[in-house]
Amino acid sequence: MFPNMPRWKLFSVHGHPVFLEPLFLLLVAFFVFSNVQTSAQLLSNLLWAPVLFISILWHEIGHAVAIDRQGFGKSVMVLQGFGGVTINTNRGHALPGQSIIISLAGPAFSFSLVVLFGALYFFVTQQGLLGEFFQLMMMANIVWTIFNLLPIFPMDGGNVVLHGIRKATGNMTRAYRYTAMISLAVLALIAIALFTFFPGGMMLTIIILLLFGMQNVQILQQTKGAR
Repeated sequence: MFPNMPRWKLFSVHGHPVFLEPLFLLLVAFFVFSNVQTSAQLLSNLLWAPVLFISILWHEIGHAVAIDRQGFGKSVMVLQGFGGVTINTNRGHALPGQSIIISLAGPAFSFSLVVLFGALYFFVTQQGLLGEFFQLMMMANIVWTIFNLLPIFPMDGGNVVLHGIRKATGNMTRAYRYTAMISLAVLALIAIALFTFFPGGMMLTIIILLLFGMQNVQILQQTKGAR
């Protein structure tokens, strides 16, 4: 989303380099320091740091594994201020079906964390910081899975819609235009729901949705001739 943002290499996972951008640290800080009133609450909120890091990285590993399995080689994973992104220069050659598999792999990996940490929470321990960590990992990945599957471009659900329309029409420009229309309609419904039920909160979500909305408006403008 911010192409000129500096990034630092952390490590590689089976040949896939992992980078971190400064805005990811701001994302972590936002969750850690939100509504902190006591030292005990701060200690509890610090769990967000490993939860965000593990959850977002594992989600991107899902995409990277799927891209590799489809024959497009290794990818670069970047942890960003609004989550993560998996970059692969060969992925543009993917067929619609391959692209859909790649898009769904991230949410599938996220859901695997729901199953794993749900089992740990219900069958190992619900007590103390460890139990709280298990619960937070489970709940965060439920939300992350559902959020990513929403039919909003450029999220995974939006990419599934994009490549589904691409497969049906055989026209990538038209697919982008129709996907942008669907995305803006869904964004409008979510905005109405947020302002109706959460008029004073969900600020980070609202900012992210606004950015997605702007991106889809640009797509509509760029594909004006497509019908």
